[in-house]
Order: sequence, then structure tokens, then C-alpha cells
Amino acid sequence: MESSLISILLSWQTYLVLAIVAFALQCLTTRFKPGLRSLPGPWLASISSLDRLWSTAKGDQMNYHLDLHRRYGPIVRIGPSHVSISDPAAIPQLYGIATSFHKSEWYSLFDIKTPSGQPGSTVFSVRDEAKHRAIKRPIAAAYSLSTLKELEPMNDTCSEIFLRKMDGKIGQDIDLGQWVHWYAFDVITSITFSNRLGMMEQERDVDHIIEAIEGRLVYNSVVGQVEGLHRFLFGNTFVSSMANKIPAIAILNSSRYIVDFAAKQLQRYQSKESRSGELADMLDRFKRFKDGEQVMSDAQLLSHSVSNIFAGSDTTAATLRALFYYLCRTPAAHEKLLKEIDEADRAGRLSDPVTFAEAQDLVYFQAVIKEALRMHPAVGMLMERVVPTGGAELAGTWLPGGTIVGMNPWVTARDESVYGRDAATFRPERWHEADSLTLKAMERSSLAFGGGSRTCLGRNISMLEISKFVPQVLRRLDFELSNPEKEWVLHDYWFVRQTGLQCKVRTR
Repeated sequence: MESSLISILLSWQTYLVLAIVAFALQCLTTRFKPGLRSLPGPWLASISSLDRLWSTAKGDQMNYHLDLHRRYGPIVRIGPSHVSISDPAAIPQLYGIATSFHKSEWYSLFDIKTPSGQPGSTVFSVRDEAKHRAIKRPIAAAYSLSTLKELEPMNDTCSEIFLRKMDGKIGQDIDLGQWVHWYAFDVITSITFSNRLGMMEQERDVDHIIEAIEGRLVYNSVVGQVEGLHRFLFGNTFVSSMANKIPAIAILNSSRYIVDFAAKQLQRYQSKESRSGELADMLDRFKRFKDGEQVMSDAQLLSHSVSNIFAGSDTTAATLRALFYYLCRTPAAHEKLLKEIDEADRAGRLSDPVTFAEAQDLVYFQAVIKEALRMHPAVGMLMERVVPTGGAELAGTWLPGGTIVGMNPWVTARDESVYGRDAATFRPERWHEADSLTLKAMERSSLAFGGGSRTCLGRNISMLEISKFVPQVLRRLDFELSNPEKEWVLHDYWFVRQTGLQCKVRTR
């Protein structure tokens, strides 16, 4: 009798049943978590991270979140402890200057290690607000618009290289999306290190650095959807070293490569090798010393260099692609912008090259930029924040402390209550037609560059590049889609990257 009982207990069927019961109990506990049980959303999302993992792996989370909010309303449970909000009234509470909602641990995947193995957070990835202020303080002035305007000649050099290259491709089909990314990367390396990487001149991704960044973005975006998964994958030294032996996987494990690339650029900079011009670049303007004391370590300097390289070109490239794509798809807006540029040129209101100040006076062009940023925000995933201890009310719903909550810039950008019933349509005129109250609401609802103290440091870099580059190019050249019947393809891995912007180059 005893041996029979033992054999039953040890049988695989018993373990299977126990496992199923334990799994069911875990699912029920997660599904009916206090404070979240009544929130609408996909059933699978309420019991596991698989729903978020799958939508992210497909590279289509921005559209998935849009669909979820259309189906379920302004507040949706998108994970066991994750909630997405679309109500623009929640933006100041979540992302305002004095917010008590801090970044989640998802951002820890963007932490770096120096070549010597020293770990550290970047100005983007740091979660502690006091540490963020300390990191940001010595470098904030270098990102100010007044400072960056002094670096306009570096932008102009890159624009001239682009135009020279296009002059040799008149009548040809080109991947315009690739070219504007090379342009943006050459600009960021110029203004950071006084050393243009030369992607446009070589017509290639030099050192495969863009490929490395895109690979790491895929890994961070997908793996970050499952809490704790990273430490068993590339966060594990052994697994990471094994992954590097498989080329198809190694491209996802490129964090060390990106850091080494930045360290190499920094070493060249500090040795004065290949530096060009007399302008004080961004690194020159970082406050490394105060009253004779070093306030920025070499590791922190490397961290800021990595941040510029990692994110310094993606927002600009994505916005330029969107701007040219939607102009090609919207002939009336295209013609209206060309007419404005031509009239300003004939009236002597545009220098050669176009200055940032002159571009600000191109009223319709400024509306085109705003509309491109609205139609295609660079970030297409949830900008995660943690509900503070004690809980908080958001969008009319009380959420318990520790809940991960956030908004997707693509969702707020298509809010019909803010932008009108044609919110899914590219129409720059909306920025001129809106009354003052509506215009303020439209501008407040934009999360194209984040918000509050965590607003993207590179915002002014991107706006300066776009403002100068587009009119300078369109006064001499124009582009048309090579295959108008073919849509471009979007890949949402934090940044929403576009491929398939094939255009024919035309002279004007």
C-alpha cells in the first residue's frame, strides 16, 4: 500500500497536474490583481507578458496600441502590471517637470559598461531623478539652442556634401531614407567630436554602427517586455560571450560594440587626431571642471558620447523620412512648400546656406515639420513610468503603487478630440487653422520629444538639422516616389524606423 502511494506521488502525471494547478492559480492571481482587475484590455495581457512580447517582436506595437485604445477606451491594461493611457490630460502628471512618476526598470537595458567593465547609467537610462539632475547639469548648456546655432557651419558642411552627392544622381532612384540617416549621423559625429564619420562620402554605414544600434534596439525593445529576462540572456556574461560567436545573434548583442565605437571616437578626439575646424564642439562645451575640480569623470564623458551616438541621429532621420514621404504623398502640400521656399529665395530672405533663423520665418515649412513629427513620432512604444508608492489617480482611475503606466506618442498624436476627425491624415494646414486654445492643446499633446525634465536632450539638435537641411535641399532638388503604389515599411523597436523610401532625384 505504501509503495503504491509513493509510486503515484512520483508519477509524471501527478507532477503535470500539480504544475497545471499552480499555473492556473498564478494566472488567476495575476488576472485579478487588486486595482487592475477591472481595467479593460486583452485577456492574455492580463495574465502574462506574452501579449506585449509578441506585439513588440512583430515591430508593430504603435499600431497595436492604437487599435487597443480604439477598442477599449482611454485606459487599457496591456500587461500583468502595465497600463496604457491615451488621455492627453495625463501628460503633465506623468511627464511634467515635477512628476513623481519615475522611469521604470525597462530603461536599465540602456545602461552601459565602459571598456574597463565599469557599469553606469546614461542621461537617458538613469531612473533616479536626483542622479539624472546630477548627470544632466554639466552638459545641459551644450544642448541649448544658442550653443547649437554656433555649430551651424558643421551642419552646412554636411548639407553641401549631401547636395553634391545628389547632383551626381539626378534622374536616378535612390534610397532617400538611407541617405538622410547617413546625413544625420555625419552631423552628430561632427558636432560631437569635430570628426565627421564620412558615411555620405563613402555611401555606406561606416563601421556598421547604424546596424549595431538597430540590432541593440531590437533586443532591448523585445527582451525588456519580460521583467528579469535580460539577466538570463545578454545580461549573463556566459550567454553573452556565446551569443557573440553566432553572427546572426551577435548583432543583437551590440551594446559593447557601440561603447567601444564611442570610446574610439573619444580617444581620437582627445588626441586631437582628425579634428577639423576652429569651432568648439559639444564635448568642448561640457563642463568637466568647476573651480579647478573635476566634476565629470572619464566614464561619464564616455556615457554622454554613447548617448549622442546611440540616439543622436534616429529622431532626425525618422522625421526627415516622414517629411519627404508625406510631401511626396500629398501633392498640394508639396507644391505649397516649394512655392514658399521659392518666393523667400527670390525675395532675398534665404542665404546660401539657409540659416536656422531664416527657416523659422518659413511659416508653412514650420507647420510641415510639426505635422511630420505628429504623423510619425520617432518613438512608438510605451514611455514607461512607475506609479509612486501609495497609488495615484490617472484618467479617472485609481492605480496602485508600483503599476507600470505610460503613453505611446503614436496614440496621443492621433487623438481626434485634439487634432480633429482627420487626425490620421497629413495636413499641415491644421497648425494654421487652429484657434489659440486648440493650438495649445495640440502642442501639449505632442510627445515627439518626450516631456518635462526628461525631454529629449537632442531636441534642439534635431530641429536645427531639419530646419536648415530641408529648404536648402528643396531650393535645388526635388524627389518623387519611384513606386507610388508601394507603401513604405515601418519597424517599431523603440524608434519607428522606416524602410522603402525609394525616390527619384529631380533637379529644379
